[in-house]
Amino acid sequence: MKIKYINISGEEYVKLSDKEKKEKAFFIEFFDGTKDYWIANNKLHREDGPSIVYSDGSKYWYLNGNYYSFKEWLEKTPLSNEEKIFLRLKYGN
Repeated sequence: MKIKYINISGEEYVKLSDKEKKEKAFFIEFFDGTKDYWIANNKLHREDGPSIVYSDGSKYWYLNGNYYSFKEWLEKTPLSNEEKIFLRLKYGN
């Protein structure tokens, strides 16, 4: 089952209780262009792309709060081979 993320601002996210943070998955957008975060169960997590994207283009890959290189992350994701090929092409790794 694919995780459904809710788009929320950083200011809104910090106001949520720990229980609320654990019950849903969030895409946190910082409107100054600094970074984007993908959070599920109150941990950095994303199965179909980078969990953190900085305005300079750098990307970081997390599953369940654990950091991985792109290659390691790709091996651990539950994606099909076709989806993994697409991501290799998209992110150039």
